[in-house]
Amino acid sequence: MSEAFLALWASTVRTIVPIIVGCVLGWFAGANIPLDTEFEGTLTALLTLLFTTAYYVAVRLFETYISPKLGWLLGYAKSPDSYTADSPAKHLAE
Repeated sequence: MSEAFLALWASTVRTIVPIIVGCVLGWFAGANIPLDTEFEGTLTALLTLLFTTAYYVAVRLFETYISPKLGWLLGYAKSPDSYTADSPAKHLAE
């Protein structure tokens, strides 16, 4: 596989995994809250957005400041700054 395809795959996986986690957590959080049916969808969408954002930011912070190995929590252990050969991170390592 080409390097460009692998970079695309990694970025796609690292985007979709937090969305799935946010959807599941949002659904679980809103499932037991009795609300009007009109407001229920809005609450689920809001909770999904909040959980997705919190999950992604937390994992990126852990990956950056604790250990790069924690990137697997986003579905792919490689961080975005190392996807391509021309990334600034690769030039700093040289």
